[in-house]
Amino acid sequence: MGVRISGVIDPVSALRVVAKAAFDLFQTLRAAETQKSKLHAMPTRQELYDAIGYFAYEALDQHIAQTVLPHTPPDGE
Repeated sequence: MGVRISGVIDPVSALRVVAKAAFDLFQTLRAAETQKSKLHAMPTRQELYDAIGYFAYEALDQHIAQTVLPHTPPDGE
């Protein structure tokens, strides 16, 4: 999926596009009680994770949790 954009983007326009897609999905869920007809419009979980660099953040979280959090003695010590 990895889309690269150069130049200036309008974040409000992007937000409005996402909001419209969410509204459409909610209307579908209300009417059909399933998202099956919208699956074609959704990225797979793998595509989403690749696009946002999910595994790099997950690795960073694990590193921070292991090395940054100091030992704090219980109260009274």
